[in-house]
Amino acid sequence: MILGDELRELPGPQSGGGPDLAADLRKMALHLETAAALELKARRTTDPGQVATLRLRAEQRRRQAARLRARLAASGAAVPEPVRPR
Repeated sequence: MILGDELRELPGPQSGGGPDLAADLRKMALHLETAAALELKARRTTDPGQVATLRLRAEQRRRQAARLRARLAASGAAVPEPVRPR
C-alpha cells in the first residue's frame, strides 16, 4: 500500500510542448533502442573488426540521445541523466 507521503509528482514540461517536443522524445528513444540493438549485435558477432565498429556506433547513438535528453531536461520535459559513480 502506498501512503500519501510516498507519492511524488514528476514535474511537467515548462513549455507548451508540442510536436517538436514529441519528435525529440521519439528521437531520443530511437537512439537508445538503436544503441541497445547495436550492442546486442556486437556481443553476438565473432569478427573483432565488426565488434569495434558496432560498439563505436552504439556509443555515438548514446551520445546523441544524451544531448537530446539534456535539452529536454532543460525545458522540463525529461529527467536529467543520473550521474554515474566512476
